[in-house]
Amino acid sequence: MKLMHYSGLITKTRAMSGKLLEQKQLHELTELATVSEAVDFLKETAGYQEVFQDHEGIWHRGQAEAVIRNSLYQDFEKLYRFSNKEQRLAFRYVFFRYEVDLLKRLVKHLFRKEQQELEKYSDVFFREHAAFSIEQGRRSKDMGELEQCLAGTRYETLFMQLRNHERSRYADYAIGLDLFYYDTVFREIKGMKPSEMKSVLMQIYGTRIDWLNIMWIYRSKRFYDQTPGEIIAWMIPHSYRLKKKERELMADAADPEELNRILARTGYFTGKDAFVHMEDEISYRKVIEDMYAKVTRKYPVSMAPVMKYIHEKELEIGRLTTIIEGIRYQVAPRDIKDFILITK
Repeated sequence: MKLMHYSGLITKTRAMSGKLLEQKQLHELTELATVSEAVDFLKETAGYQEVFQDHEGIWHRGQAEAVIRNSLYQDFEKLYRFSNKEQRLAFRYVFFRYEVDLLKRLVKHLFRKEQQELEKYSDVFFREHAAFSIEQGRRSKDMGELEQCLAGTRYETLFMQLRNHERSRYADYAIGLDLFYYDTVFREIKGMKPSEMKSVLMQIYGTRIDWLNIMWIYRSKRFYDQTPGEIIAWMIPHSYRLKKKERELMADAADPEELNRILARTGYFTGKDAFVHMEDEISYRKVIEDMYAKVTRKYPVSMAPVMKYIHEKELEIGRLTTIIEGIRYQVAPRDIKDFILITK
């Protein structure tokens, strides 16, 4: 019965996974000289041929990035169509993340008065399911107009609270939205009745929360001069495998080296023969990739492989955006490879 419920969704996921770009293709993209060449390259790939076919004459970086990001929403819609009511619970949390990411881009645009055109959401599914009017948000000329756009949504209170701080910056909104997202999602998952779905989602989001907090502490120790209290204030207020005491000890650590020693004694590393020192984004990505591999092996007929694919697609979108931006600003290919963690 379970296999019947998931057969169509998992089959669709496998077909999409086969269209993800190989590392060799990403490597070739970094060597291209213009955005137009990159777009032409992507038009010939299985994963992006469809999304680019209705967009001729793309030459601007922003246009290319918008189409690439819309491909993610189109893939999401295709998987959503194959899902049942229970499976759509997991998709709801993914879509919630896309809304938060969009709001962060809108706020960034308003605070930094960026001149480039904001991406246009041609994806009908995204526009129809968003909690607020995307077009109204794009047309907002200041934070007041954006707040009006969010009236009556779950974001309204957060934006009102942030507005009341006289010195609120883009970073405050970005961090505030991330905290709001993970706090809301974790509370909902924790409140679910015991089930395989809850186990899958708890492992995925719990691990993310633990490691986002770890990365925040690490960066605070390495780059910023913050007190333990300031560090804790900006942490996601939940733990999965980390204990509260371990989080407090890491926040109190004198430097990254002491943080490494504390982290080595946590549930993520206890009993292992070797401990790889933190390497910022590299460490985070490795842990998350390992987590998706484990949860997929444990629950092969579930939302686990679907969520794993969505994660891999999101990583690919991020890498393509970085490559195109690097090409636009004539960054050396070897430096672009470093940014997207290509080692060959």
